[in-house]
Parts: sequence; structure tokens; C-alpha cells
Amino acid sequence: SEGTKNEPFSPRTFRGLGNKGTLPWKCNSVDMKYLSSVTTYVDESKYEKLKWKRERYLRMEASQGGGDNTSGGDNTHGGDNADKLQNVVVMGRSTWESIPKQYKPLPNRINVVLSKTLTKEDVKEKVFIIDSIDDLLLLLKKLKYYKCFIFGGAQVYRECLSRNLIKQIYFTRINGAYPCDVFFPEFDESQFRVTSVSEVY
Repeated sequence: SEGTKNEPFSPRTFRGLGNKGTLPWKCNSVDMKYLSSVTTYVDESKYEKLKWKRERYLRMEASQGGGDNTSGGDNTHGGDNADKLQNVVVMGRSTWESIPKQYKPLPNRINVVLSKTLTKEDVKEKVFIIDSIDDLLLLLKKLKYYKCFIFGGAQVYRECLSRNLIKQIYFTRINGAYPCDVFFPEFDESQFRVTSVSEVY
């Protein structure tokens, strides 16, 4: 059963992400609108500060053995407004393929697909295609962007969490039980704190 609305994540919290390549529950239009608003919002007045923080982190990452070359820089740009400050959204192949065709690429965002098998010839839409998190970090050094959001799936979440690349989690609890074959990975919850809780809808 669910606990009180304000309690932190716990082992019993429902972590299902998908089932047979799709959402296990009916799409919630309110949640979808919230997702879109969060991942398209930018505040240009804060860009320089965010950029400075990112560059400091990426320098630390590079000093621990990162390379200098990326296949992602040669692929197609995921966004029609290249001169407009946007957020980056990163997803694995299965997540990309689960998005309805009419919504690809996700508008007003720089779309990045993480896959070891997809090529530019496989994807008609304007996206970056990279094959590792290391390539993602190198690609981000070349892009002008506001924030980077990880869209999943489970394997992408797991690697980003294990490398301490996730600073904030937007976690939606679904009030119901559904069959799932993909789950959000376990993580060290002591490294996070609850900053806000939305109303139930």
C-alpha cells in the first residue's frame, strides 16, 4: 500500500516503468503536460551559471579517463531551433521506439538516442545517435543547452545513477498495481532529499 503523500521513497514504492515495450497504465494527460513543461522550460538568465557548473564537472570526468572523440557529434541535430536555447533529452532505443511517430522528435528539445545498433540511416528524425554514456558526456561539451534530462529506460537510468550523473529525480507514483517487466533501478536514496510533492490527480 502507499504511504503518506510526503514520505520519502521506500522499498515498497512502486517502481514499474513498462510492460512489453509500452506503458502499463493508461496515458495520463496531466502528467504528460507536466513532463513537457518541465523538459521544455528554460531560463536564459541562469544559463551561464549552469554552464559553469557543468564544465567544472566534465573537466573532473575527463581527468578520470574520458576521451576526446565522439560519434554523436557527426549525427543529425535533434531540434529545429538550433539557435534557440533548449534542453537535452536522452533516451535508449526502446524508449525512443515507444514514442508515437507524430511526437518524434520531442519538440523544442534536443533529442539524443543512446544505442549501440541504431545508425543515422535507421532514424529519419533529427536526433543525435550515440552509443555510450561517455559519448554523451563528450557530446554535451559541444552543445549549447540549458539542462539535460534522462528519459530512460531502465538501463540508461541505472548507468547514470551509478556514475552519479543524476542530480534530481522527477518520480511519479501511480495509484494502482500493473504487470511490469521493466523497473526503475534501486539507488542510494540517502543521496537525495524530497524537495516538493505535487497534488494527487
